[in-house]
Amino acid sequence: MRKIFPQIHLYRIFFLISIFTLLCYSNILTSPWQLDDPPNITENYPLRIDNLQPETLWKTFFAQPFAEGQLYRPITNLSFALNWYLGQDNPLGYHSINLLIHILTVFFLFKATLLLLQAPFLKKYTESDVFFIALLSATLWAINPVQTQAVTYIVQRMASMAAMFYIFAVYNYIRARRVQARAQIITRSILCALFFLLAMGCKENAITLIPSLLLLETLFFYKKNDRFSKIALTALIVTNVCLFLAALYYALDHNLLQSLSTPVGSRPFSIGERLLTQPSILLFYLSLLLYPSPARLSIDHSFPLSTSLLHPWTTLPAMLCIMALLFLAAWQWRKRPLLSFAILFFFINHLVESTIIPLELIFEHRNYLPSFFLFLPLAAGLRFTLNSCASSSRLLYLTIVVSTTILLIAIGLGTYLRNSVWATEELLWADTLSKASDNARPFAKLGAIYGWQKDKTPENLQTAIALLQKSLERESPRTSFKPAIVDNIGKVYANYGMLDQAIIYYKKSLQLNPDFITSRFDLANALTLQGNFQEALEQIDIVIAKNDLQSRFFNLKTMLLLWLDRPKEAAECSHQTMRRTLLNKERYFYNTGVALSKAGHHSQGEWFLNRALQQFPDDIRILYSLIENRILAGSSSDATKYALQLLDKQGIISLTNNIERLRTDYSAVPVNVDLIAPIIIKAAQDAVIKLSQMPSK
Repeated sequence: MRKIFPQIHLYRIFFLISIFTLLCYSNILTSPWQLDDPPNITENYPLRIDNLQPETLWKTFFAQPFAEGQLYRPITNLSFALNWYLGQDNPLGYHSINLLIHILTVFFLFKATLLLLQAPFLKKYTESDVFFIALLSATLWAINPVQTQAVTYIVQRMASMAAMFYIFAVYNYIRARRVQARAQIITRSILCALFFLLAMGCKENAITLIPSLLLLETLFFYKKNDRFSKIALTALIVTNVCLFLAALYYALDHNLLQSLSTPVGSRPFSIGERLLTQPSILLFYLSLLLYPSPARLSIDHSFPLSTSLLHPWTTLPAMLCIMALLFLAAWQWRKRPLLSFAILFFFINHLVESTIIPLELIFEHRNYLPSFFLFLPLAAGLRFTLNSCASSSRLLYLTIVVSTTILLIAIGLGTYLRNSVWATEELLWADTLSKASDNARPFAKLGAIYGWQKDKTPENLQTAIALLQKSLERESPRTSFKPAIVDNIGKVYANYGMLDQAIIYYKKSLQLNPDFITSRFDLANALTLQGNFQEALEQIDIVIAKNDLQSRFFNLKTMLLLWLDRPKEAAECSHQTMRRTLLNKERYFYNTGVALSKAGHHSQGEWFLNRALQQFPDDIRILYSLIENRILAGSSSDATKYALQLLDKQGIISLTNNIERLRTDYSAVPVNVDLIAPIIIKAAQDAVIKLSQMPSK
């Protein structure tokens, strides 16, 4: 295959693409964690790695939030874990990697388009035509403000990284179809398969590569008399048939076809209603991509659910428009293959997230991959117009060039402006509220911000509760959303120390959904803080009966059993806690150590308590428990040693006040104050006597 551009020119293009993209995204590097970022990254303990041992890295593959141990998007999770290893929870490193992924994606999109424009069934473009079309279409994709949700929103690296490996696979497939040497064909085919697997390891929607390659083959490369063409087409057809059968099995196994007319899972819509709504959403996506004004973009949208062909009235016209676009693609199959390819590629790559899988209805980041080649026919049409005007009207030619330049600058500024709303969580959700006032989520998110992140004032409490109450009156993405909001109202009251009010709302949430584990767990916590241990134990037992996989449930039960003076049961429960904790077991060492100590396993208890102290050296409560452990073990000298460590950290007056508070501090495991106080007082007295006997200088 003849190279259109020397390698040095491609490096220059990469540099220019990088600079332009970085300018558009230069204001995101300090943007904070948002929405699903914490549960997926900063609060996802298996990703908090402190070494690069193979065993540690392997465990990151199974870091599904709230379900440790299940394989979940391993390649993306590994990248998050490496980010954590290098920079902990500083978002700068995560944003930097997201930008690098975006830049690499656009560069290989440009390279893939260069190769595609030389396909056998396309008309012969000149070198300058190929360069112009490939660069303009890739640039229009890269700086489109719609892509900000996939790039700026850190957790959506799942989407952008999958797309990066996807375009690597496409690039290698095209290379395989444009070379003659068998060794190169095999090498490029293997690379294509490898990048496909990596893409699948980032996000499952990369499965659409299989029908996309069939589209590429049939539209641009297949030749009846070519042996490799026949092999490639046969392999792709067989693979697509297998994919279709697998999708059918998935739908049947998850009862999706039986949910065509009834709500599925926790969603407030049926599969049939989702299918009726998606044509309108797909047209909305296209409108956003072609007119990406920041004023139209939002982290969440209020979109009417289609319940029939006539409700809302836009449902049927939207379906007819989609059918018309598909007809246009079929009609122009040979005459304008770039147009057909752009249309069909867009719809094929929306098959996973815009059909029967009961995901939320609409998110902008879902367009990141499907829009790869959407601007290809636009760039080709503009190049044709410029070529026509170059000889007929110099003025019109210059006007188009200047207008295109201004358009690119305007689109880039639009991306910069859209990124500015990601500067703070409050700004992002205030922007969302102004654009999706019928949606419950922005009210709920702003309520959470006022309830937890702002100063504890009566005004902020009132604002938080009002926002959360308003969210209950809006459309919600899940049937469990309203119980969660009522639970959040309880959490806000709990944050302000108003436990009686908090418990009222936790119970209201459970009235809405008795199976809502979060509310029941929060209720158990609140009852614990009130000292109502028996009722709290009853609630946590219900939680464990419904979900016995989460270690935090057993950890709370351990604490309750200790307060109820049932140490042997507490020790067994702490064992269950440790069994269910795959990574960062140290966070439960303290409770485990206390449970073992009180159950009579003094040496084991001391071991766990010392490891807990190493992990949390400033937590003096651990020293209290170590003193108790050594007294129970009959080692007064060791107890005195820990008491002296305690005195090094706090003065005797502060210690006296703290020890008395331990009797009613139900936020942690109990400490036998009457047992440890004499040892601490004696150690303090001995220290004072020793100090007084020291010779003065």
